Amino acid sequence: MKVVFVTLFKEEEFGGGEGRVAHELARHFAAHHDTVLMCPADATGLSEAEHGLKVFGIRSAGERYVYFTALSGRNVHRIFSFLDEFKPDVVHAHDPASLGLIAQVWARMYDVPFVYTAHVLPSKILDFGAVEVARILKSALTESMAKQGLSNFYENCDAVIALNRRCMDSIREFGYDGEVVIIHNGRDLSKYGACRTADISSPERVLSFVGHITRRKNQRYLIEALRYLPEHYTLQIVGEALDPACERELKDLAAQYGLDNVVFCGQVPHSAVPAYLEKTHVFVSASKMEVQSLVVIEALASGTPVVGLSNETIDELVDDGVGRRLSKDTDPEQFARCVQEICDASRAEYDCLCRNARDRVKGLDYSNVVADTAAAYESLLRERSAAAVAKTERTARLRQTISLMPPGEVRDFLMEQVALLERTIQETIRRDPGLSLASRIRKARRVPGSSWFYVALTIVVSLIGYLFLRQVNTASRARKARAL
Repeated sequence: MKVVFVTLFKEEEFGGGEGRVAHELARHFAAHHDTVLMCPADATGLSEAEHGLKVFGIRSAGERYVYFTALSGRNVHRIFSFLDEFKPDVVHAHDPASLGLIAQVWARMYDVPFVYTAHVLPSKILDFGAVEVARILKSALTESMAKQGLSNFYENCDAVIALNRRCMDSIREFGYDGEVVIIHNGRDLSKYGACRTADISSPERVLSFVGHITRRKNQRYLIEALRYLPEHYTLQIVGEALDPACERELKDLAAQYGLDNVVFCGQVPHSAVPAYLEKTHVFVSASKMEVQSLVVIEALASGTPVVGLSNETIDELVDDGVGRRLSKDTDPEQFARCVQEICDASRAEYDCLCRNARDRVKGLDYSNVVADTAAAYESLLRERSAAAVAKTERTARLRQTISLMPPGEVRDFLMEQVALLERTIQETIRRDPGLSLASRIRKARRVPGSSWFYVALTIVVSLIGYLFLRQVNTASRARKARAL
């Protein structure tokens, strides 16, 4: 198959789990299929990446978690021209805005199956990612506009991939009645299966949390719980602060309680996470929302027991067989007791938890995820092909019926209309880019008017954001140059 993946994040280290999965899935998919990843870049154009993956980058400005692509008329034309030339069988977006919306419009115009992976719960789209710390963006108006735009995006999807049952339920509650397929996030389990488990006979006990420092991740609760554990317990908080104010509050809280055993490790390369997990006796999580946390999967894959408060991921993957799943209203003292129970377990009991943890996520290797994703694509393509064949058969019968009419203007007119219908069907089957203006207009009519409105809005916002961030980046580089 020929597949185009679309993401708003320039590199896999950016954007948290959403950006990581988009880049990793494209790379693994490229081992078996002709694959292009469309994403922000320093300049617009096609390049070769590792493992046979091709990258079509669009000039952008920003860094790490916020990128604005320069969706000028020229760049939008280059995106469409590239897609026209590549002729993908499927377009798969990981973000419902900007590049994802532009790619969706192209797919709708040329009747190419469009798939979207929902990395966030649709009813809570403003509670994830960088937006969760940009409080100025949160208001009744922005929430209403975001939900309207997202609803329009969902309506133009041929299928939506939900990461688990809770996510699928949220998608249905949001009003989407199209095809929903559950496909979990993938991980390269070999990296974590090679991890040694922590030494339970060690006098020290290490608890770890890996993830961005934000209020949604609720690290404050973990510090509160540490107060009820002996001094030989250490809490490692590994990750970058999306909200610097939140990090300051956490450090102040640890100082207030006199907890010298809270270690803020900062951002580390993702390749270093297995080494942290090897030394972790219990992975702890108090996150309020996690559609499907990559690091919980990684912790279990490394053989590390998990204790967490109820959320979408904990409810799906954690129970007494691999750790403890606790209700959201569990107080920190009870949380601490559950952690201590695991750390005080016998070696045989602890080893059993570690084995169960690895077994719990053994099906989430990327080899399985790529196969499941390809199967979903093939199902869509079969449905599309069957529908086109059925249309062709109907027009053939219609042509035969009209041929029985007496010769004259009426029969000639009806035959012309059938011929036009047949050409349209053939365009759909071949998905060849139409070069004539009339063909372009016919294809453009396949896109609802509301979608064109959001495209226009997206282009304006993207250009404003791009120009603003480019100016900010230029000023920042100038300050650094003067400092040197």
